[in-house]
Amino acid sequence: MAFYMEKDFFEDVELFNLTQRVMQGDLTLRWFDPKTERVCLTPKDPARGLTYEDCNVGSYGYDRLPELIRNNYSMAPRGSELWGKLPDLGYTLNRKSEVWSDNVSVLYEEAKTRRWAPAVDIGWEALAQAPLPVPLEIAMAQMCTFLQECATVAMGGASRWIYSINQEFLELKSYLCAQIFDQGRHLEALRKRALAGGQGLKRASVAAEQALKELLSAESYSEASVGVNVLLGSVLLSLHRHLAAVASSPADRRLFSLMMQDTARMVAYGSGQLRYHLTHQPHQTEFLHDYLDNAEHCLLGLIGNQECLEPLIVLSGGGTEPEQLRRGGHAVQRLLTQLVAEYSERCERAGLHGRSTRSRLATFLRQLAGE
Repeated sequence: MAFYMEKDFFEDVELFNLTQRVMQGDLTLRWFDPKTERVCLTPKDPARGLTYEDCNVGSYGYDRLPELIRNNYSMAPRGSELWGKLPDLGYTLNRKSEVWSDNVSVLYEEAKTRRWAPAVDIGWEALAQAPLPVPLEIAMAQMCTFLQECATVAMGGASRWIYSINQEFLELKSYLCAQIFDQGRHLEALRKRALAGGQGLKRASVAAEQALKELLSAESYSEASVGVNVLLGSVLLSLHRHLAAVASSPADRRLFSLMMQDTARMVAYGSGQLRYHLTHQPHQTEFLHDYLDNAEHCLLGLIGNQECLEPLIVLSGGGTEPEQLRRGGHAVQRLLTQLVAEYSERCERAGLHGRSTRSRLATFLRQLAGE
C-alpha cells in the first residue's frame, strides 16, 4: 500500500519560503550542533582499514543496542538526532535476539575483503584448452543447474526478510546485503560454468525445488534462518567442498573453493544467530526443534533427487563406467554421512541440544546404505 505525506511539498508554502531564504544565504543552522555524540575514529589495524568493529563506540556502537528497539522505526541511522515526525517504516523485527549474531560485523568485513568476480577470477580459457570428458561435462552442467536453484533460495532467504529488520541493526542488514551479493555471484558463476563447457543448462529438479520452496516459506525469521542458513547452508557447504576436492580441472577447483568460502559465511551467521537467539530466548528451543522435525526432510529432497545425486556420483567416481560409478557411490555415501554429522553438530553447538539423536536423518542414511 502506498504511503502519502500529509501534505504535498509542491503546495507547502512554508517550506518554499524557507528554502528560498536559505538559498539567499539566510541559513537556520539547526543541524549545526545536534544532540549527538562526537567521536573521532581511526583504524585499529591500518592494513584492514576502518571497520564496523572500529565504529563500535558509544551511542554509535552495536554493543549498546537494547533488546527491543522502541524509539526508532524510521530510516534514521543509529546515533543520529531524532526529532519531528519521522515516518514509521513498519519494521516487524525489532528485537535483537530475533536476528542478531555476534559475528555479523566480522562476516561483513570478510565478505568485502574476499569478494571475487566470476568474469575474471575463474580460468575460463583453461576449460576450452583442456575440456572434460563428455560424461563429466554433462554431469558438471547438471550440478551447476541444480546449484543455481539452491543459490536462488539462499539469496531469496536473505532478501525476503531484510526490509522487515529494524534499521538500528545496520551491521546485520549490511551483512545480509553481502550474502545476497554472494549468492548472486554464485548464480552468475554457475550459469557461466554450465555454458562455457559446451553443454549448457540441464534439467531443473522438481523434488529439490519443492524442498527449497518449503525452506523459503518459513513463517518466522528464526525458522527461516535455521532452515536456509544452517540446513540449506550445510548442504551447500558440503557440496562445494566435495566438488572442489573431486574437480578434474583447476578452473572447477577454484570455482567451488571460492563458492565454499562464501557459503561458510552464510553458515557461520546462521549458527551464530541460532546461538544468540536461544541464549536470549531459551523458550524457543522446542519451537525450533519442532520446526526442524518437520523441515529436515527437505535435506533429503535436495540431495536425494536424481538431478543432484546422479551427477554427483559421476563426478565423484570420474565417469560412468561400472567401477567408476561404484567408487562414486561410496564417495557420495561418505559425503552424505559427513554432511549430516556436521549439520547435527552445528545445531548442538548453537543450543539445539539433542538434535543429533532427535533427527531422523542419520537413521535414514544408514537405512539407505543397507546397514
